[in-house]
Amino acid sequence: MARTDPHLKVTADDLRATRVLTLAVKFFGSRRPVASSTIRTDLYPELDIESFNRQYLRDRELLATFGIQVREAGQIDGDTLWQVDELTSYVQGEGLTQDDARMLYVLCHDMAFDQSFAYRDELRMALAKISQMYRGTTLPHSDATTPTEHKILSTLVGCMSARHAAVVSYTDAHGHESQRTLGIMGTFGLRDRTYFVASRIEKDGSVVPDSLRTYRLDRFSKAREVASISYQIPLDFSVTDFERLPFQIGDPIALAHFKVTGNEGREATRAIATHGELLNIDSQVIWEVPYSSLQAVAAWSVGVGLMPAHDDELARTCTEIVQASARTDAFDADLPIPSEVPAQRLSRSRAGRTGSVAVARQLVALASSLTREGDVITAEHIAQTLGVEFDYARHLIMLVSMGSGESIDYLPVILSDDDDEVALMEGAGMSARRVRLTRSETIALSAALSELGVPESDPLAQTLVRSYASPSFSADDIARTLEEPSSAEDNSTLVTCSKAIVEGKGLAFSYRPVSGGAVSHRRVVPQLVRRSDDSWYLDAFDLIRSDHRVFRIDRMRDVSLIEAPAITTPEQPEEKDRKLVTVRFDDRSYLDLFHWEGLEILSADDTSVVTRMPQFAGTWLARHLVACAGTVRTGDRQLADQIRAIAAELA
Repeated sequence: MARTDPHLKVTADDLRATRVLTLAVKFFGSRRPVASSTIRTDLYPELDIESFNRQYLRDRELLATFGIQVREAGQIDGDTLWQVDELTSYVQGEGLTQDDARMLYVLCHDMAFDQSFAYRDELRMALAKISQMYRGTTLPHSDATTPTEHKILSTLVGCMSARHAAVVSYTDAHGHESQRTLGIMGTFGLRDRTYFVASRIEKDGSVVPDSLRTYRLDRFSKAREVASISYQIPLDFSVTDFERLPFQIGDPIALAHFKVTGNEGREATRAIATHGELLNIDSQVIWEVPYSSLQAVAAWSVGVGLMPAHDDELARTCTEIVQASARTDAFDADLPIPSEVPAQRLSRSRAGRTGSVAVARQLVALASSLTREGDVITAEHIAQTLGVEFDYARHLIMLVSMGSGESIDYLPVILSDDDDEVALMEGAGMSARRVRLTRSETIALSAALSELGVPESDPLAQTLVRSYASPSFSADDIARTLEEPSSAEDNSTLVTCSKAIVEGKGLAFSYRPVSGGAVSHRRVVPQLVRRSDDSWYLDAFDLIRSDHRVFRIDRMRDVSLIEAPAITTPEQPEEKDRKLVTVRFDDRSYLDLFHWEGLEILSADDTSVVTRMPQFAGTWLARHLVACAGTVRTGDRQLADQIRAIAAELA
């Protein structure tokens, strides 16, 4: 018996989405123009002619937003004929090979669920259309975006892509809510959050002078697109001018000065390279950078290991922070055992039910992935690709089957006995047409490739633009609106790692540990490439050490493919088998000040947040906890002693 979810009934939105799907499939299956009378009889039999004309117009406009352009193709005896503009609607040329599509999916998958990447939802749809990974290998993911944020994010990204105004309700850092009409200029990510840079705009599209500000996604409560107001991005705009370090959220109040020795860690090195200015004073290199909070910049400098250049208020605040940690016993035996408590973050549901527009868009993408007889799509792969619940994925499969039939004008599919998969019938004599990307999906994919460091001249990028991209897309659409891309060297390593995953190969490379020490030579079976806090990582099984390891992409050199050994690598260790620690934060601000790799929230109240996180080798975690000025407690005695020892040494 098929599993059913009582909450997933067929709604009015579902019925409209199914009708729009059937309309799309009708055009997919027709090589000749279709008459209005035929469309009305088959799909709108209950409507009179005026109601049909209105509803059919709305449905055509909806198809256009999915990339399917339906236009008039003449008349016969007063009956209007309609057909799809194939050049602008369908994929042109040969497209990607299966291996290239799979590699693209592996490369971009993690960004499609990255909370700091504004185009993540659009990227999911782009990958679904291009890679057709409903039927291939899927990868794990975690999506903590709430349904409300999904809707607002979609609106803001749509406005940014089309250069249309957004009327929003926004609550600032002081708790004041206001309504504003914004022109979204660009986007960047910081600490797993999405930020937008926007100006207020007038009804005629002109920019209000001196109104360019940074806005955080989770502080928008409403957003509505106003297509009648268009704007232009100023030629001198660059989103990199608005990217902030964690201690720069708010108006700057003063300048901080730090000594630069050349031995700084990754966090400090990246900050020095992208913000502030380097000064040469008395044969000493000094980094000068503005800050918005003295306590925040002092704590940040303690955490990343930067020393103030002068004996000033900043230096005294740094000393107070480490002294507070030195005199505090950070151990709390009452904190829960890390492996025995489920995390709130892991229990958050993925994107839930949506309106007819979103459902129809998903259904059309599903249908366009069934291109050859015998093709199969499964609920598991739909759930993984779109980031939806399994039962909702099964619901989408059911809606696809509702649009099926024996006629060539319908989608000839067959549903499995348990409703978990749907297949294009063999011998059906009909293949769906691969739909090109919409403008926003094209920008999303281009933005992802830019973030990966893939140059525009790369053959893969060229094929995507030539065959799949929206005809209205221009590379200028993302210029100056996104963060700096990854380096070419990192991109080469990423591509090699992804190729190994797709082809089932192993990797050999030399590796320079994050904590320092001698370069080692590794042979691994790669499992996943992922991005975290603007760095790329490889999860792999180390063949020499016979254990799972995580490698940072920028520390891998001389990477080459090798034949994977004929062994079965163990599953990733369960949480209880990993070195996890519990940490209670009594000051929430420190959660945003640093990136806490792998952090999961166990519980939270008005005064504190209890978390668990992995403790990696070295002193990174302990030093960052020292920067919290005695406001943290841990359930791990060894970590608590390490915090106190490091604080005493720094004091």
